Amino acid sequence: MTDSPTRPIDPSAPIVVGVDGSEFALNAVRWAVAAASRERRPLKVLSAVGLIPYAYAPTAMMTSDAVTEAMQAGARRAVEDATALAHEIDPDVRVEGEVLGGSPVLALRNASAEAHELVVGRRGLGGVRGLLLGSVSDDAAVHAECPVVIVGGSPPSTGPVVVGVDGSPTSTAAIAHAFRQADLLQTSLLAVHAFGGFSGTAFYGREQIIRQLRDEAEELLGEQLAGYSEDFPDVKVERRVGIASPADEIVDAAQSAQLVVVGTRGRGGFRGLLLGSTSRAVLQVAPCPVMVAHAAP
Repeated sequence: MTDSPTRPIDPSAPIVVGVDGSEFALNAVRWAVAAASRERRPLKVLSAVGLIPYAYAPTAMMTSDAVTEAMQAGARRAVEDATALAHEIDPDVRVEGEVLGGSPVLALRNASAEAHELVVGRRGLGGVRGLLLGSVSDDAAVHAECPVVIVGGSPPSTGPVVVGVDGSPTSTAAIAHAFRQADLLQTSLLAVHAFGGFSGTAFYGREQIIRQLRDEAEELLGEQLAGYSEDFPDVKVERRVGIASPADEIVDAAQSAQLVVVGTRGRGGFRGLLLGSTSRAVLQVAPCPVMVAHAAP
């Protein structure tokens, strides 16, 4: 069905969620608990010392024993609070908590190698005000070895799964994940393709060009979605073709969605740029959780 790379499915692999005590992290826990319940998988809660340094001291003081102990205590508290929240949300989900030493970025990268999914908050306690995507979530989206879900606000419980489609290999992987998530969530799928970044005035008087581009886009969507309905017969599929930028079209569709699925790089992405401009823009502002798919399930 697809030429995109695949990742072997380990039925025992956990849903891993990174926490730091922030509200974003607790929202990530809420999504991760629901995902673990849907997929009948264990949940692993991780925190790493160094995840929230600016909550304790300026950079120059980071080597003191007192600051290190405070950071370790904060990490333990973040894991305990997240574990308690997970038990409160769904007592049937098996939860394990762990505090790791060293860089949170590297800790989550390593954890992703054995995870089914990695879930993180959009920003953490150490985030710079006004920077919507934190360094940890940004690194996870780029370098994780499993699908990554970035959670901002409280996860919605209704609405379709939205997937961005552009014909690239990572887009094909995203489609496979989107169908699977829609099936798990028992909701519909909205496939979005944009052929432009054009304003309406750019095509004034050129209706024939618009029709041609739209027909080509519809054909691409049909080709990309073919076959999945046989595997997921209960998932209702809708299509949307727009002339705005891909990011704008996806974010607009996401306003009523409960999950957006994107690939790491699109068809127009630069070689070596691991996270494309469309995916990054969607991660920054989407009002619902965003899954970044690196490979087909």
